[in-house]
Amino acid sequence: MNKEYVYEDEQETEGITFKKIGRFFQKSWLRMVIYLIIAALLTTVIAVPIKVYVQSEPIAQTSVEFIYEGIEKGLDPNGAPLDTDNIISPTVLAQAVKEANLQKKIKDISTLHAAMRVEGVLTDEYVKLTEAAANGDKTASDRLRNYVMRPTRFNIIISDPAGLDLSDDQAKLLLNKVVACYYKDFQKRYSVTNMFAENAYALSQNDNMEFTDIYDIYSQSLESVKVFLQEMSEIGASFVSTENNTTFTQLLSELNILRNNYTLFNAYILSNNVWRDKTTARDALLSTQTEIQNRLEALDGENGSIQRLKAQIATINPTTSSSDVSGVHTEKTEYPEIYETLHLRLDEANRQVEEYTIQLKNIETRLEKLKDEAQTDEVAINKALSNLGALESQTELFVQKVNATVADYYDTTFVSSSVSQVQPPVVTRKSIDFNLLIVYAVALIVALLAAGVVTGVKMAKAASAKAEEQAPADEKSDK
Repeated sequence: MNKEYVYEDEQETEGITFKKIGRFFQKSWLRMVIYLIIAALLTTVIAVPIKVYVQSEPIAQTSVEFIYEGIEKGLDPNGAPLDTDNIISPTVLAQAVKEANLQKKIKDISTLHAAMRVEGVLTDEYVKLTEAAANGDKTASDRLRNYVMRPTRFNIIISDPAGLDLSDDQAKLLLNKVVACYYKDFQKRYSVTNMFAENAYALSQNDNMEFTDIYDIYSQSLESVKVFLQEMSEIGASFVSTENNTTFTQLLSELNILRNNYTLFNAYILSNNVWRDKTTARDALLSTQTEIQNRLEALDGENGSIQRLKAQIATINPTTSSSDVSGVHTEKTEYPEIYETLHLRLDEANRQVEEYTIQLKNIETRLEKLKDEAQTDEVAINKALSNLGALESQTELFVQKVNATVADYYDTTFVSSSVSQVQPPVVTRKSIDFNLLIVYAVALIVALLAAGVVTGVKMAKAASAKAEEQAPADEKSDK
């Protein structure tokens, strides 16, 4: 009895299976290894030379750091935006080239300036925020959106020193001189010097000025010095000037003695009725009296500034807010900013009223003396001139001492420590900014994917060819 046998090919399970994955890697592992080796070699041959040689920049570099209040906000010592271009200003560079004795090699300062730049160094806070944001810290990411980085450290760079015909040692020397010259520029730019005019005390030689007028001018000038020294005695209470062997408190004591001498001089003028020209003096005093009275009326009259300020202040109401924290109830009362501003204006107006009132009293006293129309004899005038001349010399020396002490204070406690060189000059190459490890990783991943794609294509073609070979045999068996 004949039996008909039917043979069926084993059908592969559809979808991805471990068997299929194993078969795929069995077919492709050698190709993957070869492709990986080729990718690594190509990356080494192409990327490494690009980073190290082709696109690198030869540079000479040093770093400076600013240390003073306000630099963290990007401000200079005067409160204006810091201009780092001053570090490599033509004036600084010209002096640096001269001190480095490089005039023969660098004849055009503009060429050197074009080859130099100042770059801010990333702050530690910014670096930490960036790293935290990269690690998924949402708070850091939110801060970075509105974060404005204010560098306190800056790199001073000379691009391609060899292009300027500078050796490595010459480039380093030049950078050191640039920093040194910028120190001097910084000190000159931000030190407080000649705070008060030293040559302003020579009015006794003006025959057209009365002694009382000169006294008033000098008194007002010394009042400004007094206010300044009072502020400095608080700010620099522990400062001792090595230049003058003095302190701001001692200077205040010397000033009080000097002002007392001026008071004695004024008393001599009034008690001896010393005037250069009584008629002219009387007319001038009457004119000044009228002017001051008009100013007083504008300040403290019925519709004066003081009354208007008081009325404006009275219309401002505070805002009250309350909060409950941990069972504690607190209330806070706040006035708008304009409220404090108006009070400051009111205080200033009241101070001016006080000054004008004193001036009017002095004018009245002097006018009373001028009722005696007899002219002053030359002996009294010459004695007043002699006394005033001696006071002027003392005042000029004192103001010079004040200015020298102030300059020493700012130089010692502020300017000299505000800028420091934090990295010695180096000559190196600034490589193109990419990470070789990342490049290698990308190249290897691409190699693996390419090997997988090629293997998959070849397997698909083999399967298709096998299907075509089996097709004729199947057709015959069907017949």
